[in-house]
Amino acid sequence: MTTRRNYESFEVGEQFVTDGRTVTDSDIRMFVGATGSTDPIHVDREYAADHPLVDDVVLQGTLLLGIADGFLVDAIAEDAALAMNYGHDNVRYPGAVSPGDSVHAAIEIIQKDRRNDDWGLITMRVELIDQNDDVVLAETHKLLVACRENEAL
Repeated sequence: MTTRRNYESFEVGEQFVTDGRTVTDSDIRMFVGATGSTDPIHVDREYAADHPLVDDVVLQGTLLLGIADGFLVDAIAEDAALAMNYGHDNVRYPGAVSPGDSVHAAIEIIQKDRRNDDWGLITMRVELIDQNDDVVLAETHKLLVACRENEAL
């Protein structure tokens, strides 16, 4: 059985780099089906080709945030004794991602705050990086993690 990490076992300065994934038109279509987010910049290639900031349709920002969340789960939360997403701060989308682009995440623990005997809050800097090493999403992510005393939960 794998030993799960509790709040105390995470260290400020700890860094993680995830494997990558290539995004697809299907990612956009599935997201549209779940959210109704049909802005033409996400679904209309002719519209996107004429747009001054992009060359092709682009993924919705919140879809990118979801992909970053998935990477964070794989890198950190999956190994935590008990964890729960607490929030996203300072979310920015400095670059666009189109179908066919590949992205991965770089994550660094930047702060730890003990909330009480049961829970601690881990704050991480998360960057989603494309195949050209450009940052396409940057955020500060907060994750509640069980403390050693709370492992029985």
